[in-house]
This record gives sequence, C-alpha cells and structure tokens, in this order.
Amino acid sequence: MISVKHPIHLVIPLPNDDDFSNGKNPFLFSSHKVKPLADLALERVYREGILPNNSVNLIYRDSKLSDAIGPNVAVEQLLKKQIDCIIGYAYGYALAPVARMSPYWKDGIPIITPIGLTMSLDDKKEYQLMTRINSPYKVVASAVSTLFKTYQWKRHIFMFHHAKSPTIAVGECFLLMASLQHPLRQIQEMQHNFFTFNEDSSANITLEERHKQFKEYLVQSSRMANGQSFFSFQNFEKKNIEKEQI
Repeated sequence: MISVKHPIHLVIPLPNDDDFSNGKNPFLFSSHKVKPLADLALERVYREGILPNNSVNLIYRDSKLSDAIGPNVAVEQLLKKQIDCIIGYAYGYALAPVARMSPYWKDGIPIITPIGLTMSLDDKKEYQLMTRINSPYKVVASAVSTLFKTYQWKRHIFMFHHAKSPTIAVGECFLLMASLQHPLRQIQEMQHNFFTFNEDSSANITLEERHKQFKEYLVQSSRMANGQSFFSFQNFEKKNIEKEQI
C-alpha cells in the first residue's frame, strides 16, 4: 500500500545545468527546468486524491551528462532501495544501459524518458520497460518514406550538423539521419549522399567560410540529383580548374 510510510521513489537523473556540452544534451534538459513542472504535477496528484499526500518521493540526481555517472546514479538508488521508477536522462548513452538493465532490477523498474528517439532503441525485447514520451524517429522516417513513395522521389541528399568530438560517438542529428536512411535505402540505395557541417561556436570557421561551404554543398547536391556521383563531381571540378589554369 502506497503511503507516507511506504512512498513511491521517483528518481529523476538529469544534469544540474542545460549546457549543450558537445551534443550530449541536444534537448537542453536540466533539473532546474523539470523541477517546477514535476512539483505542479505532484500537487495535482495529491489534490485529485490519486495518491495520499506526501506519498511520492522525488529524488533529483545529477547525471553530469556522463555515460558512467548517469547509470551509476540508478545503481546507487537501487542499493539504497529508493527507486521505483526513473523519469529522465538527457544523454542517450547514459539512458541505453539503464534501459537494458532495469527490467531485471527488483520486479522491474520502468523508465519514462523524453529522449532515446533513435531506431537503435526501438527493440522492446531489449528495452522492455522504457517508455518514450516523444515520438521516436521511426515516426519521422515513416512519414518521409511515404512522401517519397507518393511523389515517386528517388534521390536524396542529407545535410546535417555533425560535430566530431572525442567525448561522444555521434550526435542527435546523425541519429535522426540514420533513422531516415534505413527506409530510404529500400527505395533507392545511394552512396556518399550526405554532407556535414559544424554549427558549434567552438568550430574554427568564419561566417564567410561557412557560406562558401554551404554553396559548395548545394552545387554538389544539385549535381548528384541529376545522376552524377560525388566523385564524378569532384573530377568535373578538377577538370574545370585545370582548364582555367591553362
């Protein structure tokens, strides 16, 4: 029986600040943003008599956007016997291992998360108790695939932000594009059909250089849409440069 003596322990692992941190927090979640909303929701639960007053224990833990500290937060709460549900995580690489293990903790610890939208987390046999409150990328992929089939589009070019960092394998934009690429490959297989750029303020590139980069990407995309490969376009450009030099 849920009561003040036997409360529900809701663990909320989030960073204490909403810094982007090299792509680790793409949706800018943090404890100070979530706490007011959680407090309002809890007030309504008590007001409507869904649960007795003071029978829910909200436990905020700093995940530090770490794929080591984040999962360890859940393990620590498990050892304290103060965990009945997990709400949160802002970093996908911290979420994934916890979501795989939580079905085997106690009688199963459910996870409610606003992240983890990539198709790599779609397998319900592996992530049995994870519920995503946002639409996963497979929904976007299905819509795009239907659009291609309806208008009989064949060729596609991906342009997206991708900041290469030693601290994170791939960012959220890459994960979205990967989810889109899977169904589009069923329509037409295309190689070397993507261009990446870095929007981070730490990227060592001027505005003029960025505009030039985008212009080059658009020209190359147009060529590829007409059936020329990326490499044939490079050869085309090389020949033009040689002609100009002559």
